[in-house]
Amino acid sequence: MPSLYDLAARLQAFAAGELTREALDAWIAPVLGADPLDVEHQDDVPWEDAPDEERLFWRLLYLVESSEPTDEGEGALRAVAGRAVRCLASTASPAATLELLPLVTDQPRLCTIVERHARGLVSRTGFLSVLANAGYPPHAKLWLTHAGGEALGALCERLTAGDYAEVARMLERVPSDARRADARRAAG
Repeated sequence: MPSLYDLAARLQAFAAGELTREALDAWIAPVLGADPLDVEHQDDVPWEDAPDEERLFWRLLYLVESSEPTDEGEGALRAVAGRAVRCLASTASPAATLELLPLVTDQPRLCTIVERHARGLVSRTGFLSVLANAGYPPHAKLWLTHAGGEALGALCERLTAGDYAEVARMLERVPSDARRADARRAAG
């Protein structure tokens, strides 16, 4: 059975245009075909030895399988595949990559909304509505809800730069502009 890192290598080649969608699908087909749908017949060892790797492996396979096989869908999949592989390389953690995957897949839309929010084109209520309906992890939603424009801009800069390890660290701390606002309230 191929590993997460075998899949990551294929996704990297696909993202770089070195592997066609047909070749990627041909590589994936036997993997899907070999996976028994009956839980009683599945091999538990990968899930017990490296559960985060196994979860990310199957989540990425699903991402490929569920994407549109059109030219437009292929371009979007290439972009997402590239970001997902960069995220895994940056964080060096399948668990962190799996946690960030909803942000990574939605990155262009999120950063467009953040930019429009900063320009006043999307209201605070509209921004919060987007967050409420996004499939982001709860701690990321909480961070995004409390972050001000400066912190949101910094997050999108890190996402765009592919510095996903820093994004993961940012989401674990109180947004910097929220800390300053708390300090001003306490002082004043």
